[in-house]
Amino acid sequence: MLFSFKRNNEKVSDKTDCFKGNLLQQFDEANLRLQYKCAHWLERKTAHLSRKSWIVILICFIVFTSGCSIYVMIGSFSETTASVIPITPFAKSINTMRTGDERDKIKVSISKAEFEKTVRFRKYMDSLGRSPTGKKL
Repeated sequence: MLFSFKRNNEKVSDKTDCFKGNLLQQFDEANLRLQYKCAHWLERKTAHLSRKSWIVILICFIVFTSGCSIYVMIGSFSETTASVIPITPFAKSINTMRTGDERDKIKVSISKAEFEKTVRFRKYMDSLGRSPTGKKL
């Protein structure tokens, strides 16, 4: 939102608008030259093809693409096994040192009240995953 409004300094905006407009114009001209060259190259390569050969090429293209589409659709409906990405659990390193209290593991400094509040919240969230009898679902 900072740059969405024009500044009152006309000298700066005129120079930047001129530069942007000139740069965009050069990109447009380069794009048109490239399109022109590609179109002429394609015309030279296909100049010897007759109307019948164009129709045959079109029919072959339609048959090939529709065949691929039908193959993919039938394969998606008939395939019973889904490819599953295997999930490997992380293993704790053997060389790690045990620090004792859970509060010591936290790198940021928080007050004791905030830490206890976080612990109570985690216990509450864990209790939501249990049934009324206390067993895990």
